[in-house]
Amino acid sequence: MNMDLILVRHGETKYNRADVFRGRANLELDDRGRLQAEAAGAYLSGLDFDAFYSSPLLRAMETAQAIAASHGGAVAALPDFIDVDYGDWSGKSVAEVRANWPHEFETWISNPEMMIFPDGESMHEVRERVRRGLQRLEEGDRTRMLLVGHKLINRVIICAFLGMPLAGIWRIEQCNGAINVISKGVLGWMVMEMNNTCHLRGIGSNPQRT
Repeated sequence: MNMDLILVRHGETKYNRADVFRGRANLELDDRGRLQAEAAGAYLSGLDFDAFYSSPLLRAMETAQAIAASHGGAVAALPDFIDVDYGDWSGKSVAEVRANWPHEFETWISNPEMMIFPDGESMHEVRERVRRGLQRLEEGDRTRMLLVGHKLINRVIICAFLGMPLAGIWRIEQCNGAINVISKGVLGWMVMEMNNTCHLRGIGSNPQRT
């Protein structure tokens, strides 16, 4: 059966503004993040949804709730799509990470599929739980679903649908509030839109290295 997955990255938080690794820090949206979430909701208000899903972290749930509001829908949290556990890197800038974990940082840049974050999880673990979550989303008879996730998690999801290795994450951008459309038809899954930010004109979404 045909199925659409509308994949959204959560709105901006204070850690996004500071460009530091966020991970499992349970951050709320900042003022611009709330505007981004509302803009995504307005942009998607003309679509019908069968279900609304989100990472369980607050910034993702707030974004999903802003989108679901115009549909009168309730958001269910899916733990498989929680942000990466960056361990000791959480709350640190790129410069701090490079200075204190030079070998690990080089692995992260050059061979992300081999990465094990210090006192955190491995990218193998991330890939496997995301795959498990996607398999669960395919079950049932839903035709259109919303999923709000995180920058790296969304990159891993898109790599999975494109059949790309994890090294491909650096070829995929995900701005705060961005919308992706992934559709399943007779030929299987296809990425129809990626990192759509046209609804954020006048609000913006800053690029980040983390």
